[in-house]
Amino acid sequence: MDATTALTTVEMGPVSAARKRRRAETLAPGGRVGPWRIEGELGRGGMATVYAVVHTKFGKRAALKLAHRDLVTDKLPAEAFLREARIVHLVDHPCVPDVFATGTFDGRPYIVMDRLAGATLADLVRGKKIARREALCVLGELCEVLAAAHAAGLVHRDLKLANVIVLDAPCAAGRRVKLIDWGVAYVTSEPDPLTGMIAGTLTYVAPEQIRGDGVTAATDVYSLAVLAFELLLGHPPFAAEDDLELLRLHLKAPPPSAHATWPTCPDVLAQLLFGMLAKQPAERPTLADVAAGLAAARAELTAASATPPPLPVAVIARGASAPVPPAPRPAVSPTGILSRLARRWLGPAVAVGALAAALVGLIV
Repeated sequence: MDATTALTTVEMGPVSAARKRRRAETLAPGGRVGPWRIEGELGRGGMATVYAVVHTKFGKRAALKLAHRDLVTDKLPAEAFLREARIVHLVDHPCVPDVFATGTFDGRPYIVMDRLAGATLADLVRGKKIARREALCVLGELCEVLAAAHAAGLVHRDLKLANVIVLDAPCAAGRRVKLIDWGVAYVTSEPDPLTGMIAGTLTYVAPEQIRGDGVTAATDVYSLAVLAFELLLGHPPFAAEDDLELLRLHLKAPPPSAHATWPTCPDVLAQLLFGMLAKQPAERPTLADVAAGLAAARAELTAASATPPPLPVAVIARGASAPVPPAPRPAVSPTGILSRLARRWLGPAVAVGALAAALVGLIV
């Protein structure tokens, strides 16, 4: 989890004072939150800090997510934070982590969930430790879990590299991806407690989130395209130093072509990413179309990696099936080499044979 999750109105303001307060709230190793003992900090975001904890009685290791004090207000009560514990159980999919305990500490709500052994996509991209074909597999698994969420009436609306964990080893269902941080998910059958706010991370938010329009499954498709850009190309499609300029780019700027950064990007993938970044939700491909396009691109990359390099033109002209080694040059004696040098530099008037013999004698 990183520090860029936005839970705010469009008007931006300084946050340094709030961040200082949050640092002061950090719990030290050895401290207690209910029956859980703090072992260390795992991550920090705009809404909460996540700690590695162990149960003091049963020894169970887990991750505890504790809300920041300044987030618990009349506009965002503790119940809105704790709703994540209920939301994750609406999605029946192995890529969703389990949440099995809740509580309050010092007036702040917390939830306790699986502690996962792996690395976030943000860490893998930063360390350049993920290949493109593997990245396409990760994106395919994300399509699976998002499809399950959408079928259950949920929109995650905070997809980003830091919210995807790639496990060190596959889980029992054979998946390696866990999609975490469902705290700002939208439940289509319920009133939205985050109405009037941009619930998400500004680099990834869809235009309709900025406009305040309705959130749909297409919102996750847009954010997934931003995540795919970072994963496959090393940068987001839109970037700016100023938050308001970044929002303007999401609303107005045409999507960049993947070929600009990756010239050999499969056409099906480049066209897919372009369509996923459409400004209007209705113009984006469905999640099923996204999954199919990713599978086609992965198959194309796999086939390309298995194809031997092309033969040289001269070899193809001969009809050969393998490169033909060049014919060996005839051996040249020292006398012959020196004779050519003498003809080149001393001219025809010099007795070449005699000069060559004399030079050979000097060498010997």
